Amino acid sequence: MKEVVVGLLCRGGRWFLQRRDPGNPVMPGLWEFPGGKMESGETPGQALRREWREETGTELRRLEAGPVLEGSVRLHAFAVEADGAPRTGLAWGWFRAEEILRLPIPSLNVALVEKLKARGGEPGCGLEPLI
Repeated sequence: MKEVVVGLLCRGGRWFLQRRDPGNPVMPGLWEFPGGKMESGETPGQALRREWREETGTELRRLEAGPVLEGSVRLHAFAVEADGAPRTGLAWGWFRAEEILRLPIPSLNVALVEKLKARGGEPGCGLEPLI
């Protein structure tokens, strides 16, 4: 099973998402939490640091392992802290959980957002348990 990682960054009660390039052959135009495929020999944390840097142009200050979800891939989710504004050519934005669920997003991201919502109300920010 393919292993993937995502980082969940929250500021002011809103979660950071990027929109995949509409020309990408894999899930074109979907909104998602930044992340990607693990490479051979990488831990999930190493993979997320690499993918985050590649996708956002920023460095992670902190990360905390969250749930692992399985579907067509095994998704390792992390709560993260990062400095600065993203430097990316992709569309991006900050969204409340309810707003995310109205966007076109991958199915495992839907399950992840439902876990965030199940904690009760709109989540705060910082490194707090994801489940």
